[in-house]
Amino acid sequence: MKKQMQRGFTLIELLVVITIIAILASLAVPTYNTIQDKSNQVKATSNCRQIISSLKLYAGDNSGAYPDSDPSQPTTSNDAFRILIRQEIIQDERIFGCPASKFNGDNNIGTAPEYAEAVESNENHWAMTVGQTESSSSVMPLVFENPATQAWPPQWNADYAGQLQPGRSWRGGKIIIGLNDDSVSVVKLEATKGMVGPPDLGSGNNMFTQAAENAEILNILTN
Repeated sequence: MKKQMQRGFTLIELLVVITIIAILASLAVPTYNTIQDKSNQVKATSNCRQIISSLKLYAGDNSGAYPDSDPSQPTTSNDAFRILIRQEIIQDERIFGCPASKFNGDNNIGTAPEYAEAVESNENHWAMTVGQTESSSSVMPLVFENPATQAWPPQWNADYAGQLQPGRSWRGGKIIIGLNDDSVSVVKLEATKGMVGPPDLGSGNNMFTQAAENAEILNILTN
């Protein structure tokens, strides 16, 4: 019985296989990024919704006002959100974070009653609109991802999409915004490049200016 000789791959065959694998990998990476972004946005949307619910609980005990109106005069959204922990409305500071963001808490909040280590610098991803109450316009953007600008209406840097940078958007030029009516949604910005805001809704207004021509933003605390 003759022993069959084993035949290996030729160089050309190996190159063909490597090329096919490379093509499949290049197709898979964008799909993976899209799936990962969707998953992260779901988690971030949940966090935003929990923050708004906590603000409403605070307002229920404070004549409808949100914690930015506290006599301590919070100068950042970190300060305002820390009050929610001091009031024991929130026990876990990690809801102030966001996947795919550099601003996430470690849940080391310190001790009562001050909880001085809660929501420190770089531990909060979310900005809020100053001076709102439960009875403010239902379409007023209340909590939203930290913007790249302090002016009203806010803008985000779409060139930083998907990067761990302040004021970045998601890939595809998207931002998560929570309104005073408790609704939270992923909003597509007016462009996918540069400094951009939400799209025009007509008559030159976007979802921020339709709620108020002018307002102030309580932005996040960073180093």
